[in-house]
Amino acid sequence: MIEITLIGRGGQGIVVAGDILAKALFYQGFFVKSFPAFGTERRGAPVKSFLRVSHERIKESYQIYKPDYYVIFDSIQANGLPLGVNGLVNAPEFKTIHHLNCLDANKIAVKNRLGSPTNPIINTTMLGGLAGLLEELDFHNLERAIQETLPAHLLKKNMDSAFQAYSEMNQKYGEERYWTLKCA
Repeated sequence: MIEITLIGRGGQGIVVAGDILAKALFYQGFFVKSFPAFGTERRGAPVKSFLRVSHERIKESYQIYKPDYYVIFDSIQANGLPLGVNGLVNAPEFKTIHHLNCLDANKIAVKNRLGSPTNPIINTTMLGGLAGLLEELDFHNLERAIQETLPAHLLKKNMDSAFQAYSEMNQKYGEERYWTLKCA
């Protein structure tokens, strides 16, 4: 079983991102369990979404404390991570001792008019970048999950943003980019 934690702030689309990712991985043929964790529901409050992914039924239903991968929507949240973690962080550059892949999701989302320059909505952008890193996630399944989750009037902007992030990860990291969902 592989565990993934999405970390960010209220208003960035963390909970919706967890739902979309769970659907995409389910369409890919995995068993998936997804659930959010947040305090007060307000813009800017810390939010997490947890996913467990496996080729077999998942019985565990508790919070994830040591995930295999982090998807960090707000780079400030990366400062408290344990040493040596793997993740994707929303930042043009991020100097750290962690194994974090950087994606300027804010820039891509603003370019596609998702949110505003001061408050971009980056959930589909980050998922596009994640699809570029996960060996076992076809972009087609992410597209399908986005189409089934978001309203029609938001699809084009979100699909364009996700594809741009996916392409950037492919170009930036090449064959070395792949994370795997295979259990050891």
